[in-house]
Amino acid sequence: MPPSESRPPVNSTAAVNGWLVLILVVMAAALTFRIIVDSVRNQPDYTPRTVTPRGSLAEDEQSTIRLFEAASPSVVWIHTQGYERIGQDAVAKRELTSGTGVIWDEQGRIITNLHVVEASVFGGIGELEVELPNKQVFAVDFIGAVSSCDIAVLQIRAAAGELQPVTLGTSDDLKVGQRVFAIGSPFGMNQTLSSGIISGLDREVAGNSDVVLKRLIQTDAAINPGNSGGPLLDSSGRLIGINTAILSRSGDSAGIGFAVPVNDVVQSVQAVIAESQRPQTPTMGIAVLDEATAEDNGISISDLPAGVVVLQVYPNSPAARAGLVGCRVQMGAIILGDILVAMDDRPLQTASDLRQVLSEHQAGDTVRVRVLRNGRIGEAEVQLRRLCR
Repeated sequence: MPPSESRPPVNSTAAVNGWLVLILVVMAAALTFRIIVDSVRNQPDYTPRTVTPRGSLAEDEQSTIRLFEAASPSVVWIHTQGYERIGQDAVAKRELTSGTGVIWDEQGRIITNLHVVEASVFGGIGELEVELPNKQVFAVDFIGAVSSCDIAVLQIRAAAGELQPVTLGTSDDLKVGQRVFAIGSPFGMNQTLSSGIISGLDREVAGNSDVVLKRLIQTDAAINPGNSGGPLLDSSGRLIGINTAILSRSGDSAGIGFAVPVNDVVQSVQAVIAESQRPQTPTMGIAVLDEATAEDNGISISDLPAGVVVLQVYPNSPAARAGLVGCRVQMGAIILGDILVAMDDRPLQTASDLRQVLSEHQAGDTVRVRVLRNGRIGEAEVQLRRLCR
């Protein structure tokens, strides 16, 4: 007999399991398909949603819109362009500072806060520009400022037809509780509107370089960095103040903002314009303590030593580089700054004396100043510079 052939053993259990798995997979697929088909069949037909007409805007909304459309063309964006180091050997052009301004007249005068522009004007930091609502950008001349009100006057060379001066109101008859509106450039977002009420009147706040700002309007309208120099308007769209400061632990709006009342703004602008019409003289970069500011701060001019009291020294100015010191607030009291008693050996008793000596010099000249500080006399050399540029 031929030898029997050997056959591999058959695993019948594994074969059965394989068929069962295949059958289960097919059944699961069929069930899934059936569920999807039933789901699609049972869905209702899609009907697009109907847009409901809103009807007319409320009267107060229409009033606010009209106010913004009328007033916003008078509000400008003020910013300083300069260069910042971004690496060991690289610099990039950046926006260094930003604020807001108001078109004052058709001659191109712009009103803003002094602290918005002083780094550029007195410190030579960056290039100051004004951008109109129509996106036109203009270079700026600095006309002058009143530091006791934190008000500065700028000049741009724009055609009268491109400028819409703000409508002036008065701050004589303001009432706590009346509605107010602020337009500005918070964080560089120009043409931003916020609203609120007058929360208080006749407030005092320490301003830049510890100058005490008086008679301020308090408002809960949102005032943020970049709003400085912008208008505070009444419900008729009239200028009643220039937004200047906030009280905040974070540096952002906390519902406590302050504005210089428009009556003080008008007086400041008139004083600056009158001063600017005199022959231009070089500057040390200081503000002096005048009689009105002294009176506001409870200081008697007659009780002061003879000389010119330095109220404020502007950052990066010739006076700052020479080490002169302005007034400051300490524990609620005014600490007097340096007192200039002579310049180039000529006695100084009033601000007029100081202006007279400066008028005889040119930008670039170095003057020798005799200074009374803490009861002692010292000297400093100050290189003068031209204020407008």
